[in-house]
Amino acid sequence: MTLMNRSPYVSLLSKALAFVPCCRPADADLFLATHSYSAASGAPRSSLMAEYLVSSCGFDPDQAAKASKLLGRVESRHQPDSVLGLFKSYGFDNTQVKKVISANPRWLLLDVEKTLAPKFRALQDLGFSCSDITHLVISNNYAISYKSQTILSKIQLLQGLLGSNDLLVKVCTRHRWFLGYSIEKRIQPNIEILRDCGITDQKLSVILRYRPFLITGNAETLKALISRVEGLGVPRTSGMFLAAVSMLQTVSEKNFKARSEFFKGFGWSEDDFLAAFRKAPTLLGLSLKSLQRKIEFLVNEAGCAPSYLALRPDFLLMSLEKRLMPRHRIVTGLKSRGVCISNLSIFSYLKYSEKQFLEKFVNCYKEYPELIELYNGAPKNRTAL
Repeated sequence: MTLMNRSPYVSLLSKALAFVPCCRPADADLFLATHSYSAASGAPRSSLMAEYLVSSCGFDPDQAAKASKLLGRVESRHQPDSVLGLFKSYGFDNTQVKKVISANPRWLLLDVEKTLAPKFRALQDLGFSCSDITHLVISNNYAISYKSQTILSKIQLLQGLLGSNDLLVKVCTRHRWFLGYSIEKRIQPNIEILRDCGITDQKLSVILRYRPFLITGNAETLKALISRVEGLGVPRTSGMFLAAVSMLQTVSEKNFKARSEFFKGFGWSEDDFLAAFRKAPTLLGLSLKSLQRKIEFLVNEAGCAPSYLALRPDFLLMSLEKRLMPRHRIVTGLKSRGVCISNLSIFSYLKYSEKQFLEKFVNCYKEYPELIELYNGAPKNRTAL
């Protein structure tokens, strides 16, 4: 057979050889050391990356086997080593590196200088410390998953509203999906809607920290929610408007109606329920069991009429064990001992601050140590109520 006749085979052989990886000597040694081959199939029994994930990232063998399937065949550890080196240069410890790579195994294949390092430097330029960056990336990997300009625009917007990187890191830690939402489609339109309702940037900061779903939800859904709140008689000018919007976001119309029926069982009318909601929207967030216990105590033991409670729904927001019961019982105890407490209504002594209540009803009656002991024996942390 002539050379010309053999040329098609030579050409095929050349193409096949082009796909054979060219390893450096050190990499070749590692590759051969970590791979065994079946005589029958010629296929590797173990993956270089699976071994790497175990030895360098702390994976267990099962985790490593699953993750390595996402990485394909990597012939050199130079690339993943450079990725791990970058993370550790920013203060990630071994546990944190494992957590990050477990969530994003393909990050081991990224070009550090072209992809990862510029994003880390950009976060530093925005004032984030290495510790901030560590917490931000661990809790919210969107921080370095998106294109640099996209994620930096989000962060700059949030920095302006929250006022500090510390708060931004806390929000992103609490809500791991937060940086994944589009500014143009979600965040900015919702912010503009809320601003049109008179919500200040200071209140927007509070929303971002505690009710971020109002910022990241669908804009049309937010508009419908605002219309629903106004339809229940809570105008945009009300100090309870934002609380009502936040609460109704989590309470369906069906559950709202069920709450109304619950209070009717204690003698409230529909108007009583709506009036109470306008004054204390967070009433809807309490469990029916908790509400029932409070109402039964206030009606049966403290002598409050249901209609009285409808006018003062904030009583139902107070802790039964930490505020309602101990305060009522110490005042009742003082009266039973002949202490003259003129013109004192339950409204007065329940609304006092903890410091005021102690001064007026506890500290000045040391001749009744049993009452003081009773009050001090109630659950602590009343100042938070």
